[in-house]
Amino acid sequence: MTTKTSHTARRTTMVPVTTMEELPVLNDAERAELITSLKEAEARLDAGEGTDFAPGAFSTRLKALYRERNS
Repeated sequence: MTTKTSHTARRTTMVPVTTMEELPVLNDAERAELITSLKEAEARLDAGEGTDFAPGAFSTRLKALYRERNS
């Protein structure tokens, strides 16, 4: 999708936006767990196990997660 600015055309993208929330700072164990999780995700992507972004599927999954957490 392209959006025109004052005198140039720039490439843009749509991103999901949620409200800002205050989060606690991670302790050492939580930080290590997050880093491990991210490295595992990167390894899955490198192994070709990733999936292309599908806006409809993302929206459905995000709403399901939200509803599950708030029910």
